[in-house]
Amino acid sequence: MTAIPNLNFPWPTLRVALEGTSVLDVPRLNLKTMEEATAFIQAYGFDPNQKSDLNLLWGFFDEAIKFLETALTDPEYPTVPTHLKSREAIQDIRRLLLMASEDLGTTDQLFSCAILRVMHGLIHLTFDPRHKFFQQMQIQVLSRLDRYLSVDASSGATYLGKGVEGTEGIKLLFFKKKERKDRAREMIKLLHKADSVVEEIYDRVGVRLVTETKLEALRAVALLLEKNIISMPNIRPARSRNRLIDVKRLKFEIERIQNHLKKNPDTQPYVKKMILRLESRIGTRNMGRSILNPHSSEHYKAIQFTCRELVKVPNSLHKVYASIQSHLESIPEGSHLLQELFPTPPSTHEFGFFPYEVQVMDVKAYADSIFGKSNHDEYRKKQLDAARRRVFGRSLPPLN
Repeated sequence: MTAIPNLNFPWPTLRVALEGTSVLDVPRLNLKTMEEATAFIQAYGFDPNQKSDLNLLWGFFDEAIKFLETALTDPEYPTVPTHLKSREAIQDIRRLLLMASEDLGTTDQLFSCAILRVMHGLIHLTFDPRHKFFQQMQIQVLSRLDRYLSVDASSGATYLGKGVEGTEGIKLLFFKKKERKDRAREMIKLLHKADSVVEEIYDRVGVRLVTETKLEALRAVALLLEKNIISMPNIRPARSRNRLIDVKRLKFEIERIQNHLKKNPDTQPYVKKMILRLESRIGTRNMGRSILNPHSSEHYKAIQFTCRELVKVPNSLHKVYASIQSHLESIPEGSHLLQELFPTPPSTHEFGFFPYEVQVMDVKAYADSIFGKSNHDEYRKKQLDAARRRVFGRSLPPLN
């Protein structure tokens, strides 16, 4: 007689593999013994039996406790219980995983899961392989842009593309190079929505350009592409969004102006009036919430896209290879030994793609992002609230 198979499935865990649920949205773990906890950690990538790995894990634990009590500052759970707060109290890092596997909703289970969720985010931020390209990426992207920026000596105004092929350039009322977020801000960004992963933090580096008008904003984007300040083939698909300009209406208005000029080439003053009227007609209507970022205000207006910079950095392994090669050249059989050490000589450089973000808006949209309905403080508050709900399990799906 055939035995009945085990029909007790860990449904929340299976959702990660079957439905694409984030591990941060798993309500509890399903581990019962220290041996299972050890295997879980080893599968993750660390060995709790190795002192160096264990020190790393404890370091992430300490940082997670600090993050929970400072950057996250959840009103409902403001402090971590004393018996979960220190290495001395926990004693064995594996105990966190076992407590996270207890019955749902107990204090130990809730806080253990919160600590582990934050540790998971911190680990991924720390070991993001793009870090080694960060500095060179900044230099490459921003230096290309700097070549096309100039400051008018008399007015102090900043211009994009002034003097290029005799043009007056595009006046920038505000210009900002976005530096890398601090670690706490990156963690909030990583935690605030279900599909956030470290590979999709795109705005560690970026630029924001604010022009006088919407038409000038579009001209700025065109100049960035035309002068190869950004690489058009390396714009990331599906990450471009235009909530500033109704392009269809703009094309219609431009065709009207061009047709008028063909029939009446000597009416320049009137054409200027037509361009001024155009500005009030080409703005986008209310587009609702952003699909890419539900925490963005529906009133936020900008042209925003993500680029990928192909970064080239010296390969440190090649330096080692070159040093060993110079020492072995004068030794008998030195070349043979070198070949045994390096069957394939390492390349002189490493290459990797690093994302960065470009935002372009007119002054009206910028003012609204600071003082109006789409202000950035409100956006950050929404992100923080969402991160709190996820870390402490208040927005998790049901177990079944």
